[in-house]
Amino acid sequence: MSSNTNLQTLLLQNQKQAENYLSQGQIELAIACYKKVIELQPEHWEIYEKLGDIYLQEENFSQAITIYENAIKLNPNFSWFHHKLGEALMKLQQWEKAVSSYQRAIELNPNFSWSYQKLGETFIELSKWDLAATALRQAIKLNPEFYLSYEKLGEALTHQDNLHEAVTFYQKAIEINPNSYWSHNKFGEALIRLGKLDEAEIVLQKAIEIKPKIYFAHHNLGEVLLKQERVTEAIAKYHQAIAINPNSYWSHNLLGDALVKLENWQEAIAAYRRAIEINPNYYWSYNSLGDVLETTGKLEAAIVSYLKAIELNPEVDRPQICLWNVFLKQDKWEKAETIYRQEIAKNPSNFWLWNYLGNSLVKQRRLDEAIASYQKAISIQPNISEIHQFLGDAFIHQQKWNEAAVAYLRAIEINPELSWSNYNLWNTLERCNKLDVAVNLYRQFIQQNPDSFLSYLNLGEILTKQNQINEAIICYQTACYQQTIKFHPSLFQKKWNLTEVKNPNFLIIGVGKGGTTSLFSYLTQHPQILPPVAKEINFWSMNFDKGINWYLSHFPALPNHQNFITGEASPSYLGNWEAPDKIFSYSPKIKLIIMLRNPVDRAISHYYHWLRINRENRSLETALNEELENWQMIYKNSPLDTNYWHHGLYYLGTGIYIDFIHNWMSIFPKEQFLILSTAEFYRTPKTMMKRVFDFLGLPNYKIPDYKKLNLGSYPSINRSLHQKLSNFFQPHNQKLEEYLGMKFNWES
Repeated sequence: MSSNTNLQTLLLQNQKQAENYLSQGQIELAIACYKKVIELQPEHWEIYEKLGDIYLQEENFSQAITIYENAIKLNPNFSWFHHKLGEALMKLQQWEKAVSSYQRAIELNPNFSWSYQKLGETFIELSKWDLAATALRQAIKLNPEFYLSYEKLGEALTHQDNLHEAVTFYQKAIEINPNSYWSHNKFGEALIRLGKLDEAEIVLQKAIEIKPKIYFAHHNLGEVLLKQERVTEAIAKYHQAIAINPNSYWSHNLLGDALVKLENWQEAIAAYRRAIEINPNYYWSYNSLGDVLETTGKLEAAIVSYLKAIELNPEVDRPQICLWNVFLKQDKWEKAETIYRQEIAKNPSNFWLWNYLGNSLVKQRRLDEAIASYQKAISIQPNISEIHQFLGDAFIHQQKWNEAAVAYLRAIEINPELSWSNYNLWNTLERCNKLDVAVNLYRQFIQQNPDSFLSYLNLGEILTKQNQINEAIICYQTACYQQTIKFHPSLFQKKWNLTEVKNPNFLIIGVGKGGTTSLFSYLTQHPQILPPVAKEINFWSMNFDKGINWYLSHFPALPNHQNFITGEASPSYLGNWEAPDKIFSYSPKIKLIIMLRNPVDRAISHYYHWLRINRENRSLETALNEELENWQMIYKNSPLDTNYWHHGLYYLGTGIYIDFIHNWMSIFPKEQFLILSTAEFYRTPKTMMKRVFDFLGLPNYKIPDYKKLNLGSYPSINRSLHQKLSNFFQPHNQKLEEYLGMKFNWES
C-alpha cells in the first residue's frame, strides 16, 4: 500500500472519529482528531472550517480567530472564511476588524445577504448608523423575507431619529415574524419616542405575551404608564422588570421617579440608592436622590449627592443648579463659598463651579472677587451666555454700567434667544445707548437663522423700547407665525395679516408667584390652544400706550372653522386699577382665570425672586417689617382711591386679594371668572386642569407631565415673622372667602 493511501486512510479515520466524538458530546477528543488531520495535511482547509465552528460553539473565540486566519492564508478568496472570521471577531467585540472581514467577504461574494446583515449589525455596535442602514438595506434587497434585517434597520433608523421610517420597518419585521418579542419591544420603544403611548402600550403588551420574562418590555411599559400618569401601574411594572433583572440600575432609577410622583419619599430614596449601588458611576441617580433629599429637608445629604453628580459629570449644569438651590434655602453663603472652593481645588477646569462661586460671593457683596470668579469661568468656557449675564449683574452692583453693557451684549451675541426678562439687561443697554448695537446683533443672527422665533421676539422687545412700534409689530407677528408653524406645522401654509388676528379668549390675570407659569404651560399643551409669542404681555397694565395693534401682534391668527383659542397670562393685571375697564371695553365676554396662593407664602416667594434677580438688597425681615409698618398709614385710604393702588408695597399689598377681586367683579360678571387655589392646583393638577378646560369650553386633555415650573428655593422664615404676616392677612382672607363663597384653608 502506498504512503499516499495510508495518509488518506488516516485522514478519513480521524475525520470519522471526530464526527463520532461530536455526536457523543466529547468535544476535546473531536478537536484533537481535527487537529491531527491538519497536522497530517496542513492544506486541508475544509477541516479548518469545522474546527473553527467547534471553537465558536464552545465560545473559545480567540482559537476560532486563529483557525479562520490560517484558513484564509490557505484559501484567501473563499468568502465564507472571511465571514466566519468576522463572526468570531464580533464575539470578542473587535468591531473594526470584524467590519474589515465582512467587507472582504462581500467583495468576494457580493450576493450573500448574511454578510451584509452582519456588517450592518457591526456598524450598529460602532454607532455608525448611516453605514449600518446602508448595509441592512442591501441585505433586505438580497433577502426580503428575513425579519431580522428589518428589525436591525429599524434600530439604526431609530438612532438617526428617523422614527417614522423605523416604525415602518419594525412593522414589516413583525409581519414576517409575528412571534418576535424583540421586534415588538423595539417597535414599542419607537412609538414611545413618537409620543404614541396608547399604541406603544398595546405593542409592548404583545411582546410580554410572547415572552413573559422579557425585562425590556416590562421596563418600557413602565415608562409608558408613567408618561400617562398611571403611576401606580407604572410602579408595578418597574417591580416586575426588577424581578426579572434585579441588577438594572435604570429600572430602579425610574422606579424612584414614579415613587416621587406619589410623594413616597423614603421608598424613592431606597430606589435611587439601589440604582447607585448597582451603577455608582451614573450621575443622574445622584441628582435624583439629591432632589428627594432636598425636598424632605435633608439638605446636608442633598449637598453630598449633588456634589457626587457634579464629580461624575461636571459638564452638565442641572446638578450645579440644584446644589445652588440648596444653598439658597440655607442662606449660608460662607459655607457655599467653602464648598465651591473645595470642589474647584479638585476640578479647577469646571467652569460651572467658578460661576456658582461667583454667585455666592455676590451674595456676600464681595463683588471684586465675584467678578474675578466669573471671568475665570469665562476664560475656561467663553460661550456660556448665562455667565456673561451674571458678570453684567455684578458690574451693575458696582454701578459700572459700561462694563455691564459689554457683558450683556456678549451674552446676546452668544445666545440671541436668551430671555429678556432680566430687567438689568435692557435697562443697562438703554442707559448706555447700546440698544442699536443689540438690534444689529439680532438682525445679523436672524439673517442666518430666519426661523428663530425667539430672536424675532427679542428684537421686537428692543424696538418697543426704542418706540419703533410699527417695526416691533412686524417682529412680533413674524415671531408668532414662526412659533405656530414650528409646533403646529399643518396649520399655516401662508403668511397671515393682522386682520386675521382676534382678541384673546382668556386671560390669566394673577397672581404673581402664584403658579401662573405652570398653569400657562399646561394650558398651552392642549392641542386646541395656540399660545401667544410671550406668556406675559402686560398690555392692559403697563403697555397700553403701545396700541391695540401692538398687543394683537403677539397672538396667532386662529384658523377659521376650527375650534382654536388663545390667551395670555400677565399677573400684573389683577392689581391694576384701570385694567378691568380697559379690557371690558375691548372684550366684554373674555374669560378670566385667577390663581390665589397663601399670601404669606406668596410674599416670601416674591421677596426671594426679587433677591435672585438683584432687584432687592434688604434682608427679608427688613423688607417685610418695613412694609408692615407703612401699611397701616396707606390702608387708611379707601381701596376705591386710586392712590391706594400705587402704593409700591409689592410683597404685602399684592396679597390683599379681596380688594383687587372686588374691583374686577364690579365690572365683569362672576361667571366669567375661574378662581383656583394654588395649593389645590399643585396637589391635584389633573382634576384642576379638567376644571380649567371645562371653563374654557375645551375637551379634557392629558398633560404628559405636571411639572411645577418657575419654583424658587429659600430658607425657612422666622416663626414670629411668619405669625405676624399671618395675623396681618387674616381679616383680608376672611373677607375674601366670604365674598367668593370659597374656603382656601390658609393656615396661620
